[in-house]
Amino acid sequence: MLKNFFYYRPFADRTLCHFLKQRLVLPDISLQGLFPNFNDQPVTLNQLPCGAWSTPLADIVMLLKVIVCTQPKKLMEVGSFRGYTALYMAQHISPDAKIVTVDRYPEHGEAYLNTPYASIIERRVGETNTEMFQQDSKDSYDLIFIDADHSYSGVKNDTELVLPLVSQNGFIVWHDYANWGYFDGKNGVPEYLKELSEKLPIAHITGSDVAIYSPAWAGEKKHIYESAIQQKVRSTEVNPWNTDYLRG
Repeated sequence: MLKNFFYYRPFADRTLCHFLKQRLVLPDISLQGLFPNFNDQPVTLNQLPCGAWSTPLADIVMLLKVIVCTQPKKLMEVGSFRGYTALYMAQHISPDAKIVTVDRYPEHGEAYLNTPYASIIERRVGETNTEMFQQDSKDSYDLIFIDADHSYSGVKNDTELVLPLVSQNGFIVWHDYANWGYFDGKNGVPEYLKELSEKLPIAHITGSDVAIYSPAWAGEKKHIYESAIQQKVRSTEVNPWNTDYLRG
């Protein structure tokens, strides 16, 4: 009943979420610390996303920075909708790389369908279930971006399905690790990732609403992950002339 009350009142949900101070508990991670070539790798946005549910540009830039720094050969986007993010990804990978996009919306991918990039993007239509990924081999993806159903059960389902598919040195990136949608049930990403972080090393990318994980951080690259983690501080405690925090 409470969810129904807030479902069509996003302002009320966001206002009350402001008081949930301990909701975002993942450690902050610096991409500059994670990737030595981070600052030298350019990203270009020729088109701007349009329509409802478009991913904010700051979050797109963070995702693309991960891509240009790691140069993945096989990528997946779970929750593609209009396809602008898939188009941006296609514009920042090598010509021999491939992208799989998954969405329940039959017409998804309008942003790239009539472009040369459509040839490197495989569209899959339907619900995220075991049948959707039965053709994919274990450890076969270098980067997986999850941006579909943001409810707790939705992101849990999507994550558990694709976790076995990410390669040892690959990455899973989640969108909307943000403090909204708690009372209406629309965004359970923070709650699920908090729970998952008790088993896996997951971090929040500073300056974004994006979280990231690599299987390598629990093994041979654990020291890189730990050195890139930033201590959480209050904004009033940061010297703006002496910090490497990205401006949020």
